[in-house]
Amino acid sequence: MSLPEVACKQYSLEVLTEHYLIQCVAEPIGMLMTYLDSPDRGNLLLKEIILTGLGTDSMVNSIKIKELWVQRSEIIAICLSEADLQGEVQKLPAQEKLRIFLPRFIIQGTLTHGEDTRLGDMFEVMKGTWAAVKNAQIFPLTSLRAQPLREAPFLLVNKDRIRFYEVISAN
Repeated sequence: MSLPEVACKQYSLEVLTEHYLIQCVAEPIGMLMTYLDSPDRGNLLLKEIILTGLGTDSMVNSIKIKELWVQRSEIIAICLSEADLQGEVQKLPAQEKLRIFLPRFIIQGTLTHGEDTRLGDMFEVMKGTWAAVKNAQIFPLTSLRAQPLREAPFLLVNKDRIRFYEVISAN
């Protein structure tokens, strides 16, 4: 007697690391955010990869890879459809438009936080690895061979890769 097959949903992702753009598919068992944020998981299995070197000095053009394990700590941001998360990202009442400085990129967009959370504490009190950014604009800090999306309706940013951030005034 064999075990029944577990159906896995496929999610198309664009993953940014400091040196690579990874276009891929993730097939987690269960909910995507639980898979991405599991404290027991240091790396993520990605499939059907197109790996492209970002820097103009990179020797890697585009490589197709069947499966690739990526250290979560190497990931700067993940672009995906908000609908794929099926409400897994908590939407808090206060919104701030921020400019976030990361290795190789600046990301500008809207984040939510608790009404009583000070801006200086917002990333410390957020649970998990990822901060959800809506209406994100991505600006490279260096010359790139491969361009990631310049605008993304929804982006997950690795909080551990944030170097500093500022509030963008509404004026």
